[in-house]
Amino acid sequence: MYCPRCQATQYIKYGLVNSVQRYRCNNCQYQWTRTTPRGHPMQNKRLAVLLYCHGISMNAISKMFSISVTSVLKWIRTFAQQHAQKEQVSKGQCVVLELDEMWHYIGNKKNKLWIWKVFDRNSGYLIEWECGARDKATLEKLISRLSHLDIQNYYTDKWHVYESVLPSCKLEQTKSETHHIERNNCLMRHWLGRFKRKSIIVSKSKEMVDLTISLFARFRTNGDVFDILNIGENHKQIPLLS
Repeated sequence: MYCPRCQATQYIKYGLVNSVQRYRCNNCQYQWTRTTPRGHPMQNKRLAVLLYCHGISMNAISKMFSISVTSVLKWIRTFAQQHAQKEQVSKGQCVVLELDEMWHYIGNKKNKLWIWKVFDRNSGYLIEWECGARDKATLEKLISRLSHLDIQNYYTDKWHVYESVLPSCKLEQTKSETHHIERNNCLMRHWLGRFKRKSIIVSKSKEMVDLTISLFARFRTNGDVFDILNIGENHKQIPLLS
């Protein structure tokens, strides 16, 4: 045992508080009673994220760990923010991209949310996405983040917004060339409960939709989902794609 404030190992017993032993540090005079770590073990939090990435709802996870749904939400949000950053493609790298949009909603089906996704055919990675309306403004916001790449071709479906934003000399609109991104959409609906077509799991915020896609991209499309159990505080960022 050591002092929680200065980490010194020299301390003395300093009476009882509610029948619990109290200690005082000889170095900084700090007093404390608790000797066990607070909160849930990090391994439990990682396991909760792993279950979430296997399609288990937050309500079910909260019952498994006997905690509140809010706590599960915080675990998933914190993990995604720290360890599920978007892949970074090197500046000027030649890429062939497949783009598609998939339908989702926030709260109820009248409040539509469209998820625009960009799949790099060369690396097999999901490199960008944007949540918003199915309009030109949302697509422009997405494409603006790809300006550093040397894009050889865009493959999309025949939604008219693509031809109003993407250069016609690089755009090919045909379903026969979008198999990879379509399969990626199917995998996302399969592995994550909130994206299933017939589900009672409802998204309540755009933030959690975006973070959920981040987890899917990092640990389902671009990596191994069981890496979740091995990632710790000293996790190194994924190197730039070559």
